[in-house]
Amino acid sequence: MYSKEEGDWFKKFQDGTLLVKGWKGQMKEIMKPFISPEKEKLHQQLEMLGERIGREWSRDNTLRRIDTKMLQKWGESLVSAKEGGSDALVSQIQRINDEVDTLLS
Repeated sequence: MYSKEEGDWFKKFQDGTLLVKGWKGQMKEIMKPFISPEKEKLHQQLEMLGERIGREWSRDNTLRRIDTKMLQKWGESLVSAKEGGSDALVSQIQRINDEVDTLLS
């Protein structure tokens, strides 16, 4: 169960703010060069990853295991991976998922 404050932070993570692009905006940028059906697959994988990351990041700072530095690092790695095509991006998504698994276990 999440508090209202955590819910507000999760919304900011997803939607962004005036100064920071949220996960949804970042996903659009990352998927821009791809076409269906690979775009649909990537969208689904990124959406699930964003849900996992965002839920943990939005927790109280004393409890969370994912911080803003990690978000920045992962965002940069996803943007870089898209240049290598869908296989490179899928591989990077899996690496981040594995890292999240380790952090949350």
